[in-house]
Amino acid sequence: MLKCFYIFKDKSSSRRRGESAPELSNESRRNGNSEGNRATRSTGSVSSPRSIPEMYREREQNLRVFTLSELKEATRNFNRLLKIGEGGFGSVYKGSIQPPNGKGDPIVVAVKKLNTLGLQGHRQWIAEVQFLGVLEHPNLVKLLGYCATDGERGIQRLLVYEYMQNRSLEDHLFNKAVPVVSWKTRLKIILGAAQGMAYLHEGLEVQVIYRDFKSSNVLLDENFNARLSDFGLAREGPAGDRSHVSTAVSDDNVRFCMDAEFL
Repeated sequence: MLKCFYIFKDKSSSRRRGESAPELSNESRRNGNSEGNRATRSTGSVSSPRSIPEMYREREQNLRVFTLSELKEATRNFNRLLKIGEGGFGSVYKGSIQPPNGKGDPIVVAVKKLNTLGLQGHRQWIAEVQFLGVLEHPNLVKLLGYCATDGERGIQRLLVYEYMQNRSLEDHLFNKAVPVVSWKTRLKIILGAAQGMAYLHEGLEVQVIYRDFKSSNVLLDENFNARLSDFGLAREGPAGDRSHVSTAVSDDNVRFCMDAEFL
């Protein structure tokens, strides 16, 4: 059985006025040694593995911080014609942004906009930014940046990802309007998803419990390579003398699929 190591907090950062940088806080530091081949910090003595929040603080500068006006322009003010998906978090729009240096061709992206009345909220948004700000693997979707503003119309929380040309595995399995993929391609997708899961469990200093593995969260790039997406429900796994992580979800209406070995 497993236990949750941290709680979510909404703290403010001054990278831009009116925007809050995502941040998680630990309930306590982890004790004990890491298992297997996971790396530990070199401090002259054996120390516990770093948490996702600690690793995120080292890498947060790799994510772009967008303004709401930039993402409105990118999606033509969240035009319905550019809407490509919708889930518990909110709606997803196809958009186009300028490169970080302002030079070169526009970059096609997917912009996920939080529905404040939806099943997921600010906590899941923070988790998504934190985990995908740390995780890096060919079989995980890439987060390019985020937007967080609080205004007269309430909170605005958005995420910007690389665009996946072939939608999701669910579309190719159940949507009759989308071409059916061959069994060879299906096997390629399965293997890619498995490699992504293996990375989450063994590729970092800490294990990551995905908790939302389903066909709609397996996205496909232009070559039908699988990319796991949606880490709003993810949790850190057990480490050291902490052998239990809670898999409870605060909202009973949120349904998820958890890794079988952690059940």
